[in-house]
Amino acid sequence: MTFKVLGNQTVGICRLEFALIAQQVNGLRGFRIGIDASIWFFHAEYGKEGENPVLRTLFFRCATLMKTTFLPLFVFDGPKRPDFKRGKKINKTGHKLIPGMKAIIEAFGFEWRMAPAEAEAELAYLNRAGIIDGVLSDDVDNFLFGATTVVRNISNNLSGNRANPILNSQGKDDKNHTRLYRASKILSHPSVSLTRGGLILIGLLSGGDYAQAGLPGCGITTAHALARCGFGDSLLEAATTIPRENLPAFLSTWRQQLRKELHTNSRGIIGRKLGKLAKEVPDSFPDIDILLSYTEPITSESLGRAAEKNLKLTWGKEPDVGKLAALCEFYFEWGYKEAIIKRFRTLLWHSIVLRILRRAVINDDSASDLVSALPITPSTPSKTKAGSRFIGTPSKMIAKQFSSLGLDTPSSRPNRDSNSDDEDEELLIIKIHSSRSHTSTDGLLEYRLEVSPAQLVRLAEAGIKGTREPPEKDEWASDEAAADDDDSDSGKKSKGPKPPPDPSSHLRLWMPACMVEAAEPDGSEENDSRSVISRT
Repeated sequence: MTFKVLGNQTVGICRLEFALIAQQVNGLRGFRIGIDASIWFFHAEYGKEGENPVLRTLFFRCATLMKTTFLPLFVFDGPKRPDFKRGKKINKTGHKLIPGMKAIIEAFGFEWRMAPAEAEAELAYLNRAGIIDGVLSDDVDNFLFGATTVVRNISNNLSGNRANPILNSQGKDDKNHTRLYRASKILSHPSVSLTRGGLILIGLLSGGDYAQAGLPGCGITTAHALARCGFGDSLLEAATTIPRENLPAFLSTWRQQLRKELHTNSRGIIGRKLGKLAKEVPDSFPDIDILLSYTEPITSESLGRAAEKNLKLTWGKEPDVGKLAALCEFYFEWGYKEAIIKRFRTLLWHSIVLRILRRAVINDDSASDLVSALPITPSTPSKTKAGSRFIGTPSKMIAKQFSSLGLDTPSSRPNRDSNSDDEDEELLIIKIHSSRSHTSTDGLLEYRLEVSPAQLVRLAEAGIKGTREPPEKDEWASDEAAADDDDSDSGKKSKGPKPPPDPSSHLRLWMPACMVEAAEPDGSEENDSRSVISRT
């Protein structure tokens, strides 16, 4: 369905996600969001650039998704999905690029599962059961399957977003806000008041994925009015409680009541008598198979596999920097070392640092729980140089949990003079420069961190096999030549593009203060050469 449902809430992406930060901090956790993979394939089909354009589009969309702190779960359509949908015969062989998409999802540290039938129905079940907190979607069809929360896709390619952009508090479209729909709000909104049964009835009357024609002559306004009369609720109750063989008898009585209300407008909700439409309600309405597709969809729950499948969702995976680099080398024409490292600097390092902060908090809290459960035993205090490092993001943890390639940490490399593991740690966060509360994040307090990406660069390089070579005339050589070309007469350097930055040179990144303070409690309070911000 594509009808507009009121009762939505405009939210900033950052405010939505950072309200639920880490799993073990004050009982809060990351926002778990479900995604129908088939929708992403549909969008990616428009990609035309370069080698493997569809996977290229999917890769960049995953990179954008990782800039948030969402915990995504991609769900793929399964073999039991309907034969026809949106007026087209469904190809059940599966998309040929699914293996590549799964590899990309896993390298980003995201979760995925294969639904037994439709991904939309499986996502609605997972949302209703509390396994995920919301469903990212182009429309609100998930509500017909029982979802409780839908997050509107912010893509500007959606006609609804172009015509009605989501604005921040200053009235600007900053591409960082979206609409959040909740079933409870749709029900309680005085001008909407729609239940799941009402939404199903609207889909049946005005047209939906399984019956696009709907009931000829019945528009959204009339369908909404009939839903508010309770016809959808009685239909849903019957479909979920009466055996299929007994449904025709119920529907015969139900249709007569529907026709009577259209003919008389006895409740005054429709607004006028619709005698002609009443006569056009066929004895075959609604189609029982289509009705049951909404009310009793095939899911892991209906097949009795819910507990087994849900236990496999750990939400504990992290992006694998080495594998991401390897996938870029394998699939994309720009997959040679210089280009990969340059792209990762602008595309991934911000997101990776965000995930490192989150992982540091989770690890620290897990360790604290373990220690608190152990008996207290005497120990010898270790020597730690005050202010020598940020204790929350050690390089050993980064090497262990953000790459599967076994890259060494600084302490294991030769030609390094160190007296202890503490002194040998390689700093990720060098300094906190400033703070801000920006409109694009709904006033969320952020710190500007100076970050050293040297270890992240090495993790990426470890995944590159060198199977691709740069083009003969590449951007690196031309940029560097232009930068080094001096004008001997004027004493000035010639104008031209700047050379690419040193891959290991420091970056400055805005990060949510709540995450920095949770991961680096000492760093946000220290008043030394690396930190200039006090905890607020």
